[in-house]
Amino acid sequence: MFTREDTKAVKGFAVLMMLFHHMAAFPDRQPPEFEGFVTLWQPFAEEGYLKTMATAFRLCVAIFYFVGGYGLYKRWNQNQYSLTKSIFALYKSYWKVFAVFVPIAFIFFQRTGEGLLPNYQRYFITDKREFISMILANFLGLADSINSEWWFLTAYLCVMPMGLLFCIATKKNKSFTFSMFLVIVIDIFVRNIFDDIADIEHFSNLKSNFFYTHFLNMEGTSPFFAGIVFAKHDKLDTCKNYLMRFRISGLIGLLGCLGVLYVRSFILGEYIEVIHAIVFTIFASVLADSLRPLKTAVCFAGKYSTEMWLIHSFFCFHFCEMARLVYITRSALIDFLILTALTLGSALLLEQFYKALAKLQPQMKKFLLRPVPEES
Repeated sequence: MFTREDTKAVKGFAVLMMLFHHMAAFPDRQPPEFEGFVTLWQPFAEEGYLKTMATAFRLCVAIFYFVGGYGLYKRWNQNQYSLTKSIFALYKSYWKVFAVFVPIAFIFFQRTGEGLLPNYQRYFITDKREFISMILANFLGLADSINSEWWFLTAYLCVMPMGLLFCIATKKNKSFTFSMFLVIVIDIFVRNIFDDIADIEHFSNLKSNFFYTHFLNMEGTSPFFAGIVFAKHDKLDTCKNYLMRFRISGLIGLLGCLGVLYVRSFILGEYIEVIHAIVFTIFASVLADSLRPLKTAVCFAGKYSTEMWLIHSFFCFHFCEMARLVYITRSALIDFLILTALTLGSALLLEQFYKALAKLQPQMKKFLLRPVPEES
């Protein structure tokens, strides 16, 4: 069975891939004094294979969409899905990070001057009126000027109602083949046709249309819909159960994951990302089930995947001194572990902070609210 624990494990793989992707795939955002990574096999870093691998890890975005669609259908099919509650839950997680890290950014990490990268100068305030508008827009998820990696919030918020509509529209369809054909057709429209239409001069205004860019021209739509289709027809269960019958299922899972990344990097690129996400999810789940300590670790990361996504780029991109700590050793593995420790540790501290606030809630209510008058 592909359980909630499996979903958590796949999210764990995906968020760790995201951290490595951002740490190693953007040399222009690394500290100026950083001289690049070194590896045991020197050509791996020097000839660009490390950066290629980190770039391939962007597959994590499609994986998040895929497992998100999978979970949506499972809850919807059991009459346990509320779009309003799901949107609020995502905003709640976002606001918890926002309320702590945004003040930290503007109080402690205002930097400007020659030699500093633009991503280190993001929190230098020049206009108070613009600052208030920026805070409000970012708080509502309408902008990502405080943290560029928060673009995913708006994208995911928009794909959720699209997924619900897809569930309703395909409710009577019983064919897995037809449903996947529909997903591929949607992928073609989103990746090619809609994008090309906006490049035509007469339709160029579409690029500035919120509904067009967020609902019709969004790359995560097809992986999200594919997750719904696989959940409806229990295909992840079927594929995983088949592979787990092999005595070397762990090796098959590992080689499968590496194979997907190789194909994405050197053969097909990101143009069939929806297929890459499906296949990687299956092999990653098999690999995790074959190595219990690995599954425990990635499930733990998966539990905090939302917080880790929201937090990690502060450390590797925006907080100057923290970025220097992340890139302190020039070892890709050690620096990745540093970034993971900072991010996961912050997520755990954040959890404890809000648990402490919850315990103080009764006292805060007494302080802020007048007592309810007793009825005579």
